[in-house]
Amino acid sequence: MSPGPAILLVGHGSARHPDSAAPILALARALQQRGAWSDVQAAFMKQDPGLDGALDRLTASEVVVVPVFAGKGYYTDTLIPRALGLDGPVTRKDGRVLRLTEPAGGHPRIPDLMAARALAVAEAAGLTGAETSLLLIAHGSSRPGGAGDTPRAIAAAITRTNRFAEVALAFLEQAPFAADWPDLVAGRQVVALPLLVAQGMHASQDIPPLFGLVSGQTGPVESHGRIVRLASGLGAEPDLIDIIAEMALQALA
Repeated sequence: MSPGPAILLVGHGSARHPDSAAPILALARALQQRGAWSDVQAAFMKQDPGLDGALDRLTASEVVVVPVFAGKGYYTDTLIPRALGLDGPVTRKDGRVLRLTEPAGGHPRIPDLMAARALAVAEAAGLTGAETSLLLIAHGSSRPGGAGDTPRAIAAAITRTNRFAEVALAFLEQAPFAADWPDLVAGRQVVALPLLVAQGMHASQDIPPLFGLVSGQTGPVESHGRIVRLASGLGAEPDLIDIIAEMALQALA
């Protein structure tokens, strides 16, 4: 086994849209370039390279597994540990130490990063935050009980900053549904922000049509009497790279 710890980034992926893996693959490359890790690889729940055999592709004796998900849910709490044979935050297996972190989207810095991203979109259009409604769109879950704790915490944290006229939260797969967004937002000037980390299929395929846009379009567009501008979720950028590196180092500590 090679000296030095390795990182395994785990993403959702999509069999229908394999290009949705690109942001997480870019994150892996960026982390590898920092030189602090013996290896950094990515694996996905729904596409290749999959989780089956993912740990075998790493030769390090110590591996930090980072779920690149927007929040806790069935994938992060059950499916990922099960697929990798992890029995908790620290698993000793076959002479290796495997460390599982919380999902990247739950990091305390995420609300400020998301708020700053949305505010930049508003200011680029000549708007202040005080005259902008922020619509956060999270994935959620169709399973009983949903998976909204992290998105709700992010929405509450952004609301407390008083940067926007209002902050509304909607979900793709649970109530309140993103398709009902006109009922959730009162203001005319709206910035819609996907609460997605290393955004992929949902940001490019599922969210734009909510406002009459197609993949790649960001507006502004008039929809349901509002002017909507679509921001992008976090991708392979310095702030997110810093967060994941910090999470990995904390897990090792």
